[in-house]
Amino acid sequence: MSSSSYKYLCLLNSSISTPLYLTFFLLHLTILVTGDSPQPYLPLDNIALNCGSLISERSVNDTKWTADINSKVVLLDQDSGSIKSTANEAPYDTARVSRSKFTYTFPVTTPGPKFVRLHFYPASYPRFNRSKASFSVTTDRYTFLSNFSGVHYTDPLGDTGYAREFILNVEDERKNLSITFTPSPHVADAHAFINGIEIVSMPTSLYYTARGMNDFDKGLNIPLQNETALEMMYRVNVGGVEITPPDDTGMFRTWLSDTDYLTDARPSAFQFNATIELQYNNDTTRYAAPDALYRSARTMGPNVTVNAEYNMTWEFPVLSTSTYLVRLHFCQFIPILLQKGDLAFKIYIANQTAQPHADIIDWAGGYGVPVYKDYPVMMDARGNEEVQNLSIALHPIEANNALDAMLNGVEIFELRKGVNPGAYQDSPPPSATSSKPKLLVDYVLGLQFHFIVILFCYCFS
Repeated sequence: MSSSSYKYLCLLNSSISTPLYLTFFLLHLTILVTGDSPQPYLPLDNIALNCGSLISERSVNDTKWTADINSKVVLLDQDSGSIKSTANEAPYDTARVSRSKFTYTFPVTTPGPKFVRLHFYPASYPRFNRSKASFSVTTDRYTFLSNFSGVHYTDPLGDTGYAREFILNVEDERKNLSITFTPSPHVADAHAFINGIEIVSMPTSLYYTARGMNDFDKGLNIPLQNETALEMMYRVNVGGVEITPPDDTGMFRTWLSDTDYLTDARPSAFQFNATIELQYNNDTTRYAAPDALYRSARTMGPNVTVNAEYNMTWEFPVLSTSTYLVRLHFCQFIPILLQKGDLAFKIYIANQTAQPHADIIDWAGGYGVPVYKDYPVMMDARGNEEVQNLSIALHPIEANNALDAMLNGVEIFELRKGVNPGAYQDSPPPSATSSKPKLLVDYVLGLQFHFIVILFCYCFS
C-alpha cells in the first residue's frame, strides 16, 4: 500500500446514539490530524494580567498570567483591593474589587488594532455582595460596558468565569491603553470588579480593512473604519469541534462548535479533509482562522431532493437595534468539487439576500484556498423585543457537480463608534433569553454522539 493522497471524511447527522462508533471516530480523527502545523502569528503585544494576584506569573492553557502588583502595568486607584475568590484557576481565582473608580494603563509596543478581553468571575467577595456589583468599563474613546454586573451572564450557565472580548484601534500618537472601571453612582454601595485582562495584537488588516464589508442593501463595499470598536458576540467552527485558545492562530481566540445554533438541517453532513494542503492568498487570510476550521465544514447532505426544499439555517440571538459585522469563512476541500461552477448557493442573512450566487472556488481563486466574506447587518426594532435572532441561511443553486451548500465558520461582532456614556446598557445575554431550539452534539468521549457514517472516503495513490 502506498502513501495516501488525501484522507476525507463525511458524516451524516442523525439521532442514533453509537458510543462504539464514537470511539472509532475519535481514534481515526486523532490519526488524521497528526502532523506539522504552520507557525502561528506572534503578537507584539501579548499581555495577560491576573488582577489582584500576588503570584508574579502563572501559566494556564499556554497563557502566562502576570500579577497586576509590581508589573509594568500602572494601576491608578483610590480604594481597590486584592481579593481571593472561590475559583481554582487563573485569572478567576483572584479579583481587583473597589467601591471607587480605578484605572489600568497598559504600555503597548506599537499602535494598531488590539484584542481586549475582560475576564469576570461574579461572586460575593469578602465585604462585597454580589448583588451590588454595578459599574461601567471605559477607555479614552469607548464605553465597553455600562451598568454592568456580570450576574446576568453567568447565572444561566452556573457560577463560572467568562470573558467579554472587544477589538479597538490604539491611535498612532498614543502608546498607552487605559481601561477604567467606575462603580455606578445611582446604585447604593455599588462596586466594580475585574479578574483578568488580556491585550493582544493582531495583523493590521485582520478586521479593519479597506476592502470592507459587502453591504447587500446598497450593493457596495463599506470599509470598517479604525474608529469603530467591536464586541465579539459569537465565534463558531461550523461542522467541527471547539477550538481552544492554544490551538488558535496565535491570538488565543476560542471557536465554539456550531451545534447549539443550527436550527434547520435535514439532516446536514459533517465534512472533514485532514491532509489537504491549504493555500493562503495573504497573511490576513492566513491568520483569519485556524487550519482546523478550514479543514472541516457542514454541508446540507447527499439528498438533492431534500436539499432543494429547505435552507440550512443557523440562528444567533442578538440585541435589537444594533449593527453587526457578520464574517463567514469558507474553504472548498471536498475532492469531487475542484472547479469554479462545481458548487453554488445563495446566502441569506437576517432574512435578506446577502449573496445571490456564492461560489467558493471562484471567490478564493482555487481549490483548498480559504476565503472569508464580511457583511454589515442592522437589526431593526421588532416591537418591544429586546432580543431577536440573527439568522444565517444557505440554499443550493443548480451547479455542475452538486446541489448543496457549505460553510466552515462564522464570526459575529457588534459595531460601536465613539464614547456614548448612555449606550450599551448591560442586558441579559441573548443566549439566556432566546427560546430557539438547540441541536446538541457532544464531541466528548463518554457522552452520546449522534451521527452515523454515510460516506467514508479514504483514498490511496
